[in-house]
Amino acid sequence: MSPRMSLCSSGWFLLFPLALIGCSSGSSPASKVDPPPVLTLPFKGEFRVTNVSDHEYPFQFQDNNGYLLSWWGEKLPGVDGHQGYDFPMPEGTPLLAIYDGEVAFAGWENPFYCPSLDKTVSGLGVVLRHRLPNGEVFLSIYAHLSEVQVRTGDQVRAGQVLGLSGNTGCSTGPHLHFEMRRLRGSAWPVFDPYGWSGEGEDPWSKHPSGVSSVWLWAEGKAPPLFAEVSLPPNPQPTDRAPVAITKVRYMGVRDALNPNNEFVEITADPRFASAPVSLKGFFLQNKLGETFAFPDLTLEPGASLRVYTGQGNPTQEALFWNRTQPAWDNWGDCAQLVYPSGGRYRVGYRSGCTWAQGLGALASEEARILRDAHNLPLP
Repeated sequence: MSPRMSLCSSGWFLLFPLALIGCSSGSSPASKVDPPPVLTLPFKGEFRVTNVSDHEYPFQFQDNNGYLLSWWGEKLPGVDGHQGYDFPMPEGTPLLAIYDGEVAFAGWENPFYCPSLDKTVSGLGVVLRHRLPNGEVFLSIYAHLSEVQVRTGDQVRAGQVLGLSGNTGCSTGPHLHFEMRRLRGSAWPVFDPYGWSGEGEDPWSKHPSGVSSVWLWAEGKAPPLFAEVSLPPNPQPTDRAPVAITKVRYMGVRDALNPNNEFVEITADPRFASAPVSLKGFFLQNKLGETFAFPDLTLEPGASLRVYTGQGNPTQEALFWNRTQPAWDNWGDCAQLVYPSGGRYRVGYRSGCTWAQGLGALASEEARILRDAHNLPLP
């Protein structure tokens, strides 16, 4: 929950410098027809996601159930009660309007206390107001920017650059915090543009303060949701492995149904592999000891090869573990490339390789969990 959001007995209210928006009951907007899928990408390219919109429940700094409930109904690690989606990206990445609208706010938010940084902060952000084809009004929010390129009151078109990503305000790393709100009465509850497709009814839609969510992305325009560790081969000065793990994509949407959401990428480091490397006798292993054996093939210096968890036809660039279930634990795992000599190159995330420390492993842990919050004013 944002610092200016509080609960009350019949719903919720938002307190702003000039207004008090009262509580309202019910969980659905007045509109009888769901808005059509018309939103476009908020940025170009693909970036991993670290926090998703919590459907149980988006009360940041108050929720403490220990997980984020994703729109497909899976419990994921992250910042409890997170509102919206966090996409780590290089500072200065252009951010785009997801739909035509009016700039409701652009600039520095009111200073507030950030628990993650233990200090008072203020960040740059943009809030857009959109009227969708069914007549409903929504807000889109872009937080922690390094630069804003629009002004309050401007009219913008879908795809227009609003500003550049950054690390301002209550943020522990460069990223875009993207969030949407749906007008319900006079309040603006958090809304998930990916909708809800988990088992049963969306918990957030049943909450007195909640609102129902529907898929709003135009075809092919939804930012893909995945989590991964990506790093250069042999990142430490003492590393000398001829073949190294360079990427572990360990989460996507519904991994249990789509195991090929996951893959591990290995690369022949040309600094230490001056000739093609035979992969005969190499293995890939997770923290449970489940093992994939590489076939007898060679990897050219500088070339990469991905091992997907599910089924498929192998090529020079892609191999398949042929599993029907995920291999990599979303809550933490240790991807290990086992050499014919018995040596291991380890890449962990969420401290998944902690148990292996001190064993001569080449271990790289993912950076600390991204934490953020914003205090951008709503209309």
